[in-house]
Amino acid sequence: MARQHKKRTSAITSSKQGEKHLVDQLVTLFPLGDPDYFRHCLSYYESDHVERVAEKVCAMGGHYPQVSYQVQVNDNGSVTTSTLATATQQHERWNAALYTLATQLFPDCCIDYLRQQVIRYDHSIVEQVTTALLATTGGDNTTAAVRIPERLDSGRLLRQDLFRSGLYKSQAMEQLGLDYPQIWKSSICAVLAENNWDYINSYDQLSEMGSGGFWRSLRNFFTHWSLSKTGSSSSSSASSSSSSSITATETTFIKELDQLRKRKLDHQSALDTTLAHELNTEEYDTCQQSIACDCCFTDYAFEQLVFCSHGNHGFCHDCITRFMMEGLFGQGALRGVDRIPCIASDNRDGLCPGCLPTTLLHDKVLSDDIWKAYETSLFEVNMTSQQWALVQCASCSYCELDESIRPIQHVVAKTMTLISLARWVMVLLLLVVGFQGMLYLTLFLLLVSSTLIIKWDLQSDLQIAYNRLVNKRRGYAFQCRNPSCAKLTCLQCMHVIRGLHTCWENEKDGLRLYIEKAMADAVKRTCPVCNLSFQKSDGCNKIRCKCGYAMCYICRKDIGKESYAHFCDHFRVIPGSPCDKCNKCDLYKTDPEDESIQKAAAVARREYLEAHPDVVKQLPDVVVGPRSTLDKIDEWRHESVLWLLQSGMDLII
Repeated sequence: MARQHKKRTSAITSSKQGEKHLVDQLVTLFPLGDPDYFRHCLSYYESDHVERVAEKVCAMGGHYPQVSYQVQVNDNGSVTTSTLATATQQHERWNAALYTLATQLFPDCCIDYLRQQVIRYDHSIVEQVTTALLATTGGDNTTAAVRIPERLDSGRLLRQDLFRSGLYKSQAMEQLGLDYPQIWKSSICAVLAENNWDYINSYDQLSEMGSGGFWRSLRNFFTHWSLSKTGSSSSSSASSSSSSSITATETTFIKELDQLRKRKLDHQSALDTTLAHELNTEEYDTCQQSIACDCCFTDYAFEQLVFCSHGNHGFCHDCITRFMMEGLFGQGALRGVDRIPCIASDNRDGLCPGCLPTTLLHDKVLSDDIWKAYETSLFEVNMTSQQWALVQCASCSYCELDESIRPIQHVVAKTMTLISLARWVMVLLLLVVGFQGMLYLTLFLLLVSSTLIIKWDLQSDLQIAYNRLVNKRRGYAFQCRNPSCAKLTCLQCMHVIRGLHTCWENEKDGLRLYIEKAMADAVKRTCPVCNLSFQKSDGCNKIRCKCGYAMCYICRKDIGKESYAHFCDHFRVIPGSPCDKCNKCDLYKTDPEDESIQKAAAVARREYLEAHPDVVKQLPDVVVGPRSTLDKIDEWRHESVLWLLQSGMDLII
């Protein structure tokens, strides 16, 4: 029996060594290949393993599952891949596959559902999970939204979503047992399981369940006196943290412990700063050395004020914050202004020529949201003034310079030049040939072409052809590089792309959206400076855009200089009646827009149904007359002209 056992053990060992040797040969041939995948392929052959597997890979066009790279966690908790180290352990390979599935292939699928699918396979995880999900949903996006759990934060993978190693789990369990000695270990284990074994999230949840109570106070008491007797000179915060921590060896767990310690130190530092300000204010009040804010005239300490560049006026943080919010989100006087003026009111010397220091405002006064809004306004004004071709994200203000095509102004100028040149060429041919028949024919063609050009809306067709060429070169998908957004949006319908995207997934929804857009375009106003479209809900007819441009809502005139003098100020016996003394616009009254809205809706409905005849089958109450032969010829001519214009633009630009 012992001999048979030794023979069997040696046979298994030799087979494993032989398998490892074959896998090494395949990895030498395909350095990026997944060893687990090659090991799985070897089981299908009895001889010539390497040759047959290599032949199979080449027959598949050189496509094979490749080695996974380790993922790394950034400081903000997001996850990215690193090509510096390959994933060797099981949880590292799972994390690499989860990153690819959750951020690139299925950005809308629930993370928990993807984790359940990942752990089912030993090799080729991404390929097998993708095949399984597509087979489950049938490749239909609408079916996927029903059968696969969906998540709202599309395309994001955070630290707490990753798989954890066994060492991480054991050390997190032990550390939480020290942090919360009054809580049962089974409860700690359950909380860890609920939070995907994430230490920081479990720590926060357990802190809400109980802060430590008597046992933590007793432990801290004895720890304090034991450290005092040994003559430790370390700080109390560091000593308490080190005394209640285990000797961590897992790399990820060490980083999370440091992150938690830093969070505690930041919280304590904020409390110390608040206490220091309170003591400083009390000392100023006792010595009667407080300084009044030049805006709200409340007494403050010197450190709580911000002075203008001339040093004559000081303002508290609350007044500056309200001033910036009103200038950015209210009247918009500070949008795009690179020099923030002093808030001081009129005095003997007039307005204060000083300004507020932007560095100090950014560091100590304004919140991150307000400062980001101010920087965004500066960026938008600079981009608008440059008149560059920009591609903007539909979900945020992030934009990129579109270098795929030249602006349309250059195209129109060159096109008109070519048309004029073609006319002169025809005249020169007429002079050179000199035949009477050619003379009459050429004059006729010139007359007809001039008549057609007069009736032809050339600029509109140039715009349509230009837009088609832009979409052809640039594409429809736009990936936002803003870390706080990072959404993939469609440049055609301005919606977030989720999986297999179709701009108009439902033709009936497309009809509704098309009509709604036409109705909105019929009543909206557009700023001629920044091209922002808007519609007034209430208030007066003086409209100030966020870029600072002021216009009349009725006549669209620029009233930046005359302001409210543009409107009628005569008294009327009957409110709302027309003024018999002037023809100025009313300050509050607007003409009814129902008629223009209904007319635009009818036109848009007819246009959409003519372009989408299949919608008529879904809407039996809609009656659309048959198209005549002349209409079909006119449409063919129009499409031919657009094709020629697009081809010419493609050659020119």
